[in-house]
Amino acid sequence: MAWIDGVVGPLASARVPVTDRGFLWGDHVFEIIRAERGVLCDGALHLARLATSAGLVRMPPPDLDAIRRAIGATAAAAAESSAAVRVMWTRGDGHGLDPTTAGPPRLVVMVEALGSAPAGVRLATLRARRGDALVPAAAKTGNYLASVLAIAAAADAGADDALLVDADGCALETATANLFVVDSAGIVTPTGAILNGVTAVRVAALLAAAGYAVAPARVSIERVRAAAELFVTSARRGPVPVVAIDGVPRPVGPVARAAMTAYAAWIASCAAAGNGATLI
Repeated sequence: MAWIDGVVGPLASARVPVTDRGFLWGDHVFEIIRAERGVLCDGALHLARLATSAGLVRMPPPDLDAIRRAIGATAAAAAESSAAVRVMWTRGDGHGLDPTTAGPPRLVVMVEALGSAPAGVRLATLRARRGDALVPAAAKTGNYLASVLAIAAAADAGADDALLVDADGCALETATANLFVVDSAGIVTPTGAILNGVTAVRVAALLAAAGYAVAPARVSIERVRAAAELFVTSARRGPVPVVAIDGVPRPVGPVARAAMTAYAAWIASCAAAGNGATLI
């Protein structure tokens, strides 16, 4: 189901005007939030990041209370026990590039059944840059052509996702997820020009509660390739082990298994309106 301009209807027939700047220029910010039995998992954090992204790209601030109501109406109509909720905040209608001529902003909410997470993900490394001075890497924007092309390059290499590597040879993130690296020095998450993942933060906290220390650091691609184990995180899938990188098979290790177990338990607690949950 979808919510557009105050109307809830089937996603397949949902439409925005062709003059919407999100359609024309990718001029929108968005979040994807997991919902379990009418509860948003880390909903407050995702919506706070939506507001942050809007500020970073000079968009008017979203009305978070109105967004929660729109999510609630759309989720109730969709009636999915496990769902992916996409919230899009566009700059509104406007023909030209000048953002001052646009508006008012438009809210779009989409609710779809959440598919099962893959057992593992294959990565292909790709020298690329996440964001630049004009499109901040810390903003989750709808300008996703770079990620689309990265996924296409990964598919050409026989992989599922692309691990972006910066000009200094350091790993950043994948086209769709954050990376965790496990080796003899500990568990690290790469820093740099990346989008700080809400799910990555949640998984790091869950691992810390289970006795594992997780730290951010610059991570060379050589360290990634030599790591004992790798896994990625995203809101749709949670933690997923990396089973190959550049065609070389990777083992699924105990830390990835611990992360998956802890995350599954946390999701169950969200469904019972536990920690990190927002009722909708």
